[in-house]
Amino acid sequence: RTIAAVCISDGQVAIAKTPLDINLCKQLNIMLSDIGVQMDSIIMDPDTGALGYGIEYGYSINERLRLAALGGDAMTALPIINHAGWETWRQKEAKASEGVPAAWGDLEERSVIWEAVTSSSVINAGCDIVVMCHPKAIERVRSTIDKLVGK
Repeated sequence: RTIAAVCISDGQVAIAKTPLDINLCKQLNIMLSDIGVQMDSIIMDPDTGALGYGIEYGYSINERLRLAALGGDAMTALPIINHAGWETWRQKEAKASEGVPAAWGDLEERSVIWEAVTSSSVINAGCDIVVMCHPKAIERVRSTIDKLVGK
């Protein structure tokens, strides 16, 4: 309620973070709306797992939110933000350099690929804003987006 009040009084946007659950996401949006936060001042953050750690479930949640919005559900017709970079870099595969199979390859390259693939996945699922960390991963995702839009 305090955060909602600040958003209302200062004209800020509320990032509505929920743990990988479409029903909780909708419920939080309804609560924020009932308190008085304008729908155009809410960004959904349904969370995700990094590549290999629940990305399929995170992808599914983002996809289901988008499909619900396209089906006319006003409580899901909001922008989606995703912190794919943070999720990626906290996983052991993005940090471990010792005691891992040689097939995993170079630590930095592996980590960049993990972040780029995780970010590209959530974008494909309908995410509007992706928060990333590594400049090389950002370059890869920009390149992917350019290819998708025919640049």
